[in-house]
Amino acid sequence: MKESEGNNSMEEVAGRISTLEGKISEHDRIFDMIREEIRGLREYIDGRISDTNTRIDDLNVRLGDFKLDMDKKIDATNARIDETNKRIEGMDMRLNGRMEEMDKRLSGKMEEMDIRLNGKMDSNFKWMLGIQIAMWITIISAILLH
Repeated sequence: MKESEGNNSMEEVAGRISTLEGKISEHDRIFDMIREEIRGLREYIDGRISDTNTRIDDLNVRLGDFKLDMDKKIDATNARIDETNKRIEGMDMRLNGRMEEMDKRLSGKMEEMDIRLNGKMDSNFKWMLGIQIAMWITIISAILLH
């Protein structure tokens, strides 16, 4: 009986070991599936990262080109502004020169006009003063002779 119990327990142990091996084998298969999924996800994520890095590099190149283009346009605009400022400064200097020349001419003319106007006013004033004196003399003599 001991032998039959021993065989029984050996068979039971062998059955348990077989069950355990089956479970371990099933777990290994599940772990392998999980590892494959993780590997697939890793490859997918690495591909996405690579695509994203490629797009970022492309954008950096395009932004660099855009910056160079804008820098050229800004430099051209600054050159035109500098040229316009130089032309304006030249015009300003010419206008100032003309204004000074006109001031000189007008001041000479104004002095001449002042002298002529004052002379004319003086002669008119003297003539009117003479008329008024003559009028008063006539009035006074008319009063005294009467």
